[in-house]
Amino acid sequence: MYITLSSGGNPMYQHIYREGAEVYWDLDNKAFKAPIPRKWSYPDWFNHVVRTVASGLSVSLKLCNTTSWENVPTQIKAEICSRETT
Repeated sequence: MYITLSSGGNPMYQHIYREGAEVYWDLDNKAFKAPIPRKWSYPDWFNHVVRTVASGLSVSLKLCNTTSWENVPTQIKAEICSRETT
């Protein structure tokens, strides 16, 4: 799973790996990357990335009206959106 930022990100985001939370900055895609879910669902990983980035980089990731979703099933998108607003 990739979470791409509208800002294009910042090269210093590469240091997120130091959190030891399986969240990485993909410089080529300019996105945070999480592994393929094993025990956790995609919504679980999305929330984990958001929390890890907030604590490790002091960056707040938020969904917005212009969020673009690629190859995300409707059910997963709905679950991520419902969790994000709670």
